[in-house]
Amino acid sequence: MIHTTLPDLPPRPETNANVEFRHRFYARWGKENAVICGQSTWAEYATMTQTLSIKMAWRGRERYRLKHREVSVDDENYLILNEGSSYGSVLKAPRPAWTFAVFMRPGMQREVHAARQVGLEPALDQSTRRVEGGGFSEHLRRHDALVSPWLRRICDAVLDGERSEEWLEEQLLLLLDAMFAAEAIDARAVDRLARAKPSTRAELARRLRLAADYIETCHAEPIGLDAMAEVACLSRFYFVRFFSALYGVSPHTFLVQRRAAAARRLMQAGGRDPESIVVQVGFGSRSSLRRALASTRPA
Repeated sequence: MIHTTLPDLPPRPETNANVEFRHRFYARWGKENAVICGQSTWAEYATMTQTLSIKMAWRGRERYRLKHREVSVDDENYLILNEGSSYGSVLKAPRPAWTFAVFMRPGMQREVHAARQVGLEPALDQSTRRVEGGGFSEHLRRHDALVSPWLRRICDAVLDGERSEEWLEEQLLLLLDAMFAAEAIDARAVDRLARAKPSTRAELARRLRLAADYIETCHAEPIGLDAMAEVACLSRFYFVRFFSALYGVSPHTFLVQRRAAAARRLMQAGGRDPESIVVQVGFGSRSSLRRALASTRPA
């Protein structure tokens, strides 16, 4: 199922015009692969339990209401949510913003995870055993060289008119392979956090990612080290130490990079007023903006 306009779903009221569409939509939703790609100044979707999905947005921000928190997806990041996760979302923008979401059929995640676990030779021998697991850590991820190109490739093809269900199945199998490869890189970074038992490292990484999501979502607000550490439920010392180990930069540098990226997006979109950009992205002054742009200049 591929849609290049945003579906008319709750909480929008039911009308004579959309009741038939909703009946057809829900008859297929959650049972097969799906891509939703469209633009709007406002779109809101009620909380539902979904299949494995991955989200992008650009020229605006889409806010996802998760179980205990909210995160925003925009030009700089993407979000993976596991099969069985319940969430809703709201897209609001002063000009039409794009949202793109891929939903994978039930069981596809386990299928690809099992195939990757046993290797090629057992697969050729048709002796593949069932391997459970393969869940993804649910946090915002900055665009990367593994997953993001597949997302953009699928998005471009859909906007260009591709509608084949067989094509979509192939693309999502390959996208999942890239997602597992990226997850493995994340796992290796977590393994380097400390000489502690795996469960301790996993909990530490979970808390640090909550703080990183907070920075990504609230970077335009006047947030400081105390607020970041509080989100992670860590002392300032341990928060700075382990955040730097996991992300390769200090929390403050992570925040500055995020604000600088947002400022560049505004400039590329035609923003010419430095004072307005300073306020919109969260810098305290024009000089702070200038230094951040100079220190985070793209290669």
